Amino acid sequence: MNFNHFAWEERKLGEVFNQTVEYINPNEANLELWSVTVERGLTPKTARYNREALVKKNDKFKVVHDGDIVYNPMNLTIGAVGFNKSEKSVAVSGYYVTMNMNSGFNNSYFQTWLKSENAIKQYKLYATGSLIEKQRVQFPTLSLIKSYIPTFEEQQKIGSFFKQLDNSIALHQRELF
Repeated sequence: MNFNHFAWEERKLGEVFNQTVEYINPNEANLELWSVTVERGLTPKTARYNREALVKKNDKFKVVHDGDIVYNPMNLTIGAVGFNKSEKSVAVSGYYVTMNMNSGFNNSYFQTWLKSENAIKQYKLYATGSLIEKQRVQFPTLSLIKSYIPTFEEQQKIGSFFKQLDNSIALHQRELF
């Protein structure tokens, strides 16, 4: 696809995102344990299933602050990425990759883009590992992926459109139940 007629720039994702690594003990920090799913993004662990017997609270966990992004490197190629929109910090597995966004980039735009078909194709091209089912995308690899990114103003407009669309879908889903 040729974007020469657009004011979009080819950028590496390492210019958009910064990896964050803040290990904590969730008991001492008094943070809820959350997980990343393909279907729902970042979600409380108790909403999925009770794993208390399997989770050792003193293991290494990472903090995901409000507005941060988290993904499972083993499942990124199927869209296991989420944004923390909970307005609080939460704890996730230390295996997950946590990151935040540089200024000049729009959260709403990238909430959609990171799960898009185009992004998933890129993850699959860059994934490392000898077996398909064990391939992963760690942050150093993610940071090398290139994509055409619109201007900040266009990101805001596109992100706002998708946010309104998501809200409308959520409203209609609630009406069905």
